[in-house]
Amino acid sequence: MSSSARIADSPVDQRERPLLERGWRYTVVGAICAIAHNAIMIAVDQLGGHYLLGIMISFLAVTPTGYALHSWFTFGKPLRVKAFARFAAGVAAAYPISVAMMVLLCSWLGLGVPIASPIATVALLIWNVVVAHLAILSRFNLRPATAPTASRSTTQQFAGNEE
Repeated sequence: MSSSARIADSPVDQRERPLLERGWRYTVVGAICAIAHNAIMIAVDQLGGHYLLGIMISFLAVTPTGYALHSWFTFGKPLRVKAFARFAAGVAAAYPISVAMMVLLCSWLGLGVPIASPIATVALLIWNVVVAHLAILSRFNLRPATAPTASRSTTQQFAGNEE
């Protein structure tokens, strides 16, 4: 059995979680990722590294962690390569925004990384919410989802997992 088949067959709830449940779960995962990102940024700064290096290290460390936590905990969906690629692309698309904000806050306004990084993190929150929903659910839907019908076979329920 391939690793992607094992991941797809894991006992993850196949119905979409309601918005209210996703909301608090997203907040928990978002807080974990924000804390990890800011800890990396501040640690790199304290070690004498440039904030651009900190952003890159954070991207490489926090992106896979955030994807896995959002897939399983926030959305109750199995891990999929294509969904991870969409998630990583969305996070990477925010990279220029993050860099621009850090340049503005640190280089132009003279703020230290321990102050500028949390400001930039909060500013990118809405972007990250939309990207996570689009990557993992393939759409941004605020309405409650309906449970799958009993007539769908297991293979039909997992048909989209090889994306």
